[in-house]
Amino acid sequence: MNIQAIFAKATTAVEFMYDKKATIRRQMAVVKENGADGMEWVPIHEGVPCRLSNPGLNNTNQSEANVIKYDVKLFLSSEFEVKAGDEITIHILKGDQIVSSVDYESSKEPFVYVSHQEVLLVRKEFA
Repeated sequence: MNIQAIFAKATTAVEFMYDKKATIRRQMAVVKENGADGMEWVPIHEGVPCRLSNPGLNNTNQSEANVIKYDVKLFLSSEFEVKAGDEITIHILKGDQIVSSVDYESSKEPFVYVSHQEVLLVRKEFA
């Protein structure tokens, strides 16, 4: 048995910990109603089981306005394609119901493994 097969067996255990859902959007070329070319955020994947990890706790920057800016790590199945620049909305669940959502401006290039992938996300908002 090779190492890839061993890691593949761990996928079920890893995905058992996913407690949130994600919507992944990508900017795609579209043709508008008036015939003009344009760019639009299009959902690529919806309802993706996932988990977040926040490696740092420093999440505010005191200036003219309190800017919420921090990095988080998103864990999800390696079956879903995520590209740098995708917008990702994380849905916080209570049972099967979405109780709140958090938008992240961009994702960096993912680290893809046999059992899962890790994507670094950045959130910027004003408090």
